[in-house]
This record gives sequence, C-alpha cells and structure tokens, in this order.
Amino acid sequence: MKAALPTALFALGTLLAGTARATTIFTPPLVPGGNNLLDCYLVNVSDEPRSATIVAVDRDGNTVKSVDVTLQPGAEAVAQATASENARYCRFEVDGKKAHFRASILVVQDGVGSVSALAGQ
Repeated sequence: MKAALPTALFALGTLLAGTARATTIFTPPLVPGGNNLLDCYLVNVSDEPRSATIVAVDRDGNTVKSVDVTLQPGAEAVAQATASENARYCRFEVDGKKAHFRASILVVQDGVGSVSALAGQ
C-alpha cells in the first residue's frame, strides 16, 4: 500500500502538468477619437487550436466588447469598439502560453486603415 501513494501522486502531478493554463495578455492604452474604431486583434501562432476571450476595456476597467473564440493555427479574431464606447485598452484571456499568441491594439480610421498600433504583453 505504501508504494501506491507515490505512484498516485506521480500520476496526479503528470496529469496536472499537462493541463492547459490560462494566461492574460494586456495592451497599452490607445484612444480612438472621432469616428475611429478600436480593434483588439489576436492571432494563434501555435500549432493547435486554442480558445480565447478578447475584451475591449474602458478607462474604468469595464468591458465594452467581449468575443469568445476558438482559433485554429494561424487564424485571427478581433473585438471591435467604436470611439463612442470609450474603449481604451485590450485584455486577452488565452488558453496556453503567451508565446502561442500575438496580440495587438489598433486605432482604425475608415477609408485609411490602421493609424496606430501597439503590441500586447
């Protein structure tokens, strides 16, 4: 019976080590003015599908937009907020390591495209 306990603990440790962990990535703030949009972009750069929640957040920490996604390898998704919604930064709650994703915040101007962009960390 004494040998069963270390074996069970080893099995439990192995199981927990293989369990996916959640990571949170934040961007610096950007302010979309006028008719501009704020985009929170996320790309899965790993070799397997991964789930995530992309959140545009206002200056008080309130959720403005939230998008739940499952991204295939190489796929991207975005949560987009209008300037009138007062989003200021992005939060990405991802399944896996930060190294599995690339995250950014962009201010987008209609007819022009991205006029400002910063990487998430």
